[in-house]
Amino acid sequence: MFYSWCQFIGRNVLWLPNLLVSSLLTESIYMLFTFKRYDIKVIILLLFTIAETLCCTYILRSSIDAEVVAIIYFLSGLGIGLLPLLPQKLHAMLQDEAKIPITINRWLIPIGFILIGGFFVWQAISIISTLPIDVVSADMLPQIQVMCQRLIDGEKIYAPIMEIWNGKQPPYMPLMWLPFTFAQWAGIDIRFTTIVFFLLGLYCTYKLLPKSYAGNPLIVFVSFISLFMLLNFLLLKDKITFGLTEEGIVIAYYLFLALALISKKPILIGIAIACCLMSRFSLFFWVPMYLIYVFVYESRKQAYTVTAVIAIIILLVFLLPFGFRQPEYFLNIPADYHVGVDNAWRYNDDENGKYYQNFLGYARYFDISQIKLLHDLQIIVAAILPFLMLGIYRLINKRIQLNTAFFGICTLKIVLVFFYNMVEVPYFYLFFVSTFFSYAVLFAYMRQRYAVNGSSVVD
Repeated sequence: MFYSWCQFIGRNVLWLPNLLVSSLLTESIYMLFTFKRYDIKVIILLLFTIAETLCCTYILRSSIDAEVVAIIYFLSGLGIGLLPLLPQKLHAMLQDEAKIPITINRWLIPIGFILIGGFFVWQAISIISTLPIDVVSADMLPQIQVMCQRLIDGEKIYAPIMEIWNGKQPPYMPLMWLPFTFAQWAGIDIRFTTIVFFLLGLYCTYKLLPKSYAGNPLIVFVSFISLFMLLNFLLLKDKITFGLTEEGIVIAYYLFLALALISKKPILIGIAIACCLMSRFSLFFWVPMYLIYVFVYESRKQAYTVTAVIAIIILLVFLLPFGFRQPEYFLNIPADYHVGVDNAWRYNDDENGKYYQNFLGYARYFDISQIKLLHDLQIIVAAILPFLMLGIYRLINKRIQLNTAFFGICTLKIVLVFFYNMVEVPYFYLFFVSTFFSYAVLFAYMRQRYAVNGSSVVD
């Protein structure tokens, strides 16, 4: 009798969980490979990001014509800056339809970032242990070490560094070198500072994706694969960016700024802008344009707050301790920069004077006699472009209703695209600031379109 009951349960009851699991698995697989109309823009933006990533890494080092790669890189960057600004429409989305992707993404997103962060730390430490800081290979970190040590010893920081190229003028603004001071004081490799800051930058990108995220998990997965491939190149193929430069700090600042712009918190925006201003000058002309935009179209109070925060930080971190004491030094930075650019071009021995044919950017179209022209064009474009975009926004927004939530982050991305493509000495590592910023744009756009909020999605 007992045996008969076991047979009955096996045939008529125990198959139910198996059927349920099989049904859920089939539904999940079907969902993964089924895309909705509102997925199209995200997929296009993801393809732009992948193309930009590959063009500044693996494809650039391949046998494909570098000019073609550089053009695709430039156009992909513009696409990343323009697409999220396109108008949005709301469409109903069934909550039952979103349950499976929300459940998958709730695990996939944090696990993905943990794995990427762990891989970064593992490989970055390996680079530090095998690649010593060497002034002959790259003089950036040695200069920063001297500047930090001078601060620790109470010496004059902005003075010629005689032990580097017989009197190299330190070119860095305070927030480029100050973060390294603790590591220098503690006697540990200053590149551990880069590791910490870059992890903070990754955390900022993680915060751009919400916990309740209803997007297709396959889109998230491919995004993580693309980001992993970028890091894989920098950690295993290139090694210069994280091993011999300070760019990890700059990347972190810009990812922080991206999060601040999307969160619309004026104090965070002010802090992030100040950090970027005192590391790289690439957004110098974008800042006043953005403040005007906030003042006119969003909130005068927020514009005043952002401006005040920027001014206070620059005053306390730069002007009071350094700027007012040595104004002549900082006024001479442009001239010193031109000398460095000229030396970089003359260091090469190309007979035609065109040295950067296998690099990204516009420098390939100029020769050594035209580098001042390229610099002037860069400044002119950097000064005009932000206000041109603001003017275009004013003209067409009432008719087209652009996606205003992305005005700040997208205009900054476009500025970065032009600025770095017009740099006079297009070292590979410089372009990765703009490329990593693209992932912030991508994740922020995915957040806007798929974050669970009521029962609507955008298309």
